[in-house]
Amino acid sequence: MPPAEAAPDTGLTLRQYYVMVGLGAFVTTIAQAGVIGRLPLQLLLKQELHFTAQTLAAFMLIATFAWNVKPVAGILSDAFPLFGTRRRHYMLLGSGLAALCWFLTGVVPRSYWPLLLATFGANTFMVIASTVMGGLMVEAGQKYGISGRITSLRQALQSIVSVGNGVLGGYLAATAFGWTVGIATGLLVVLAVVTLLTLTERPIPSRRHEVLRDAGRQMATLSLLAALGRRHLPGARLHLTRLSDAAALSSDRHAEVQPAIHRAHGDDRGPDGPRRGALVYAALCRRYNLRRLLVTAIAANAVFTLAYLAYSGRSAPVIHGLGGLVVICSELALMDLAVRATPRGCESLGFAIMMSARNFAMKGSDVIGSWLLDSRGWAFADLVWLNAATTALVLVFIPLLPRLLLLGRDGEPIVDGAGVGAAPLAQEHA
Repeated sequence: MPPAEAAPDTGLTLRQYYVMVGLGAFVTTIAQAGVIGRLPLQLLLKQELHFTAQTLAAFMLIATFAWNVKPVAGILSDAFPLFGTRRRHYMLLGSGLAALCWFLTGVVPRSYWPLLLATFGANTFMVIASTVMGGLMVEAGQKYGISGRITSLRQALQSIVSVGNGVLGGYLAATAFGWTVGIATGLLVVLAVVTLLTLTERPIPSRRHEVLRDAGRQMATLSLLAALGRRHLPGARLHLTRLSDAAALSSDRHAEVQPAIHRAHGDDRGPDGPRRGALVYAALCRRYNLRRLLVTAIAANAVFTLAYLAYSGRSAPVIHGLGGLVVICSELALMDLAVRATPRGCESLGFAIMMSARNFAMKGSDVIGSWLLDSRGWAFADLVWLNAATTALVLVFIPLLPRLLLLGRDGEPIVDGAGVGAAPLAQEHA
């Protein structure tokens, strides 16, 4: 289809994209019930409603279920303009109603169904805001040729959330639940106000039925790309979580390693690897093309995985620190690829598919790792070798990817998923 029909121009400047992606990524991450509200909400449910572990798990599964169906929100944003815009009013709707639902969690009766419905609503509307943020990220990456830098920005802000949330969540768990409600509501209100003032998107005249027509093909294609590209990430999560706790280590090694894990992650600092990885990738993507970054990052990930064969109390801080950097660099290279490969006009859908595939892969890795450890009797070293092998296997698929997507550096002309060239305009609006 013609470029103008495939991708309606929002008219946003580079600065507007940076503000909306940065603030959107920060707020829609920290304001989740499973992030800032995880400890305070769980404590409330346990102490006041006397939830068991099983009841609590079922509650959180239902409350956060909307995050598993983000592609639906992507289709809505891409295909059905709301009051004439694909991004602006969906972001206003999502952030505004998420703020309202968070507020309701503090005023509804302290019983199962009112709390569940309010929490479910907050997550559902936050999914809409998060999906729109992803669409804006893809649009900025393709329009201005900054796919590496814009994905690094998102990762850096989410890493900041992971650093501060442990301290903030623990503090809020020891105070009245109203403080959690107030902070989450306030952040979402700020996002809505900034959207109103900043996201001045040009209106488009009608629905875009071609998104619905091609949604099945796009979902199949992007899901395949996600499955191939994300194959090493479940393994990365496996050895960074499951393999470093007591279930993955024998009892005698657990006593030695567990204090080192706390030192590596820092009870009051959080892991530093993701932050450094985002900064490193933001610098490297402007000097090297995506093919070189993909090959180097994934190969380094595979080789570094073998360091877990020497995992001990003394080596744990180094392994966790460097491991976070290596994993994040490889993940950002794959996200960079996803931004470039997403078809024009389907930015929110493409991002949502990639993130859904990533989330399912991570959850599946925990299930597979637990089964191999508990039911099949695999040793720690066996899983390390499996992890390294599946990571290295990704390198086989890189030569099969379209060369035009891999040759450019950040700031150079790129080619989108529909084969339409786009010259970066960063200098024009910077």
